[in-house]
Amino acid sequence: MGAKTTKEIAQWVCRSGYQDFGQDLIDYAKNMALSHLGMTVAGTAMPLGKIATAYVMARNGSPESGVLGSGFRTLTEYAALANGSLAHTTELEDDSFPEGLYSCGSWPTVFAVGEKFNLAGKDIIEAYILGYEVGARLGMASEKAIADGYLNAAGCLTIGSAAMAAKLLKLNVEQTTHALSIAASQANGIARQTGAGAHLIEAGFAGRNGICAATLAELGFTGNPTILEGQGGFMDLWTGQPEFDLPLGEGYRVYEIGIKKYPCCYLMQRNIDGVLDLIDKHDISWNDVESIEHGINRTVSLYLKYPQPETGEDARFSLPHSTVACFFDQKVFLDSYSDAKAQDPRFAEARKKVKVDVHSEWEDGYFAFDSPVTIRLKDGTIHEKVCVDAKGDPSQRLSSDEVTKKYMDCMDFANTFSRETVERAADMTLALDHLEDVSELVELLTFPDK
Repeated sequence: MGAKTTKEIAQWVCRSGYQDFGQDLIDYAKNMALSHLGMTVAGTAMPLGKIATAYVMARNGSPESGVLGSGFRTLTEYAALANGSLAHTTELEDDSFPEGLYSCGSWPTVFAVGEKFNLAGKDIIEAYILGYEVGARLGMASEKAIADGYLNAAGCLTIGSAAMAAKLLKLNVEQTTHALSIAASQANGIARQTGAGAHLIEAGFAGRNGICAATLAELGFTGNPTILEGQGGFMDLWTGQPEFDLPLGEGYRVYEIGIKKYPCCYLMQRNIDGVLDLIDKHDISWNDVESIEHGINRTVSLYLKYPQPETGEDARFSLPHSTVACFFDQKVFLDSYSDAKAQDPRFAEARKKVKVDVHSEWEDGYFAFDSPVTIRLKDGTIHEKVCVDAKGDPSQRLSSDEVTKKYMDCMDFANTFSRETVERAADMTLALDHLEDVSELVELLTFPDK
């Protein structure tokens, strides 16, 4: 039997801890931390990342926690806001399904609070895993919310971030219950924002609001202690589930997070792999292509909705653009999704050859179907592949070396840190469970040295 009330969730957060984790889970969390730090620094070179950072810098907050790659510290809540937004602006964030949560709304919370209070790496890992579990289990109980167009990644993870902050602040059960409740009043996310800056900053809001909720609870602020359950409670309003039973800790959901290779919506990672595989296997040139077709369901169509993107942000949610990038770019990475590429007449003309069929008769859900891709050549040859999963999914985990390469590619893209600093930060992150003070790592990556 799992947690059925707000208080039972709080009780689980307070009694659970690092001792409950296996080494495989801890090692995987460290890999995700490295992936996250790389994408956050890369975000400093992105247009919307620069705007989010400028907004936070203008707040002139007390120098409590660092904004990575940006050369300044600010209030802990605003550091989480900036770092979550920076990471998400690359669309390289790592996600878990079917709950649809992302890592970029999680790590900023624990790193910012951890730096402020000079906490150990083990504390950071503990809070991250437990809080993500809370958000993810709420998300798994929220299938209707997903179908209705809500974004669990921001909504449910706001509550998960409050659990993370509450754990780091060592709140008791009553205080943690209030933290979860206060967070529920700030929890939201709208899938329709994909392709806009608002979608990116929602990750920052999750961290900021979670820290705010836990801090208020620590100071004695209260929330309705039954806010998640019952008629009119959060889960009833969010997903029509006034009653729930969350199997917290029965296989931690952090271990089900997939690590992205391509800086675009996770829902087309497997399609990109599929296209690249067909190109490589059959030595296909774009000049030989007559047409390309992808099959998706209605849920995925809510996200992949830009057949002819006008901006780099649109392009990250464009299956035609990603398909063309597989042919035109040597490597599908951050440069593939610039405004210039989105507006390039060559790309625009090529995208007309790519058709995305939305099968409304298929089951709703992020990955409730296998996605077929068909490449038709001008000579009549047809190459087909059914895309089931992507390299980087939990079924095909990236190795530590592969994650390190992603991190290095992100650092090269930003070009703000020396190779010595980049490598030292990577070593510290992969040994996060042995780091006595996480502020040493955050400080290293806050102030560029190049």
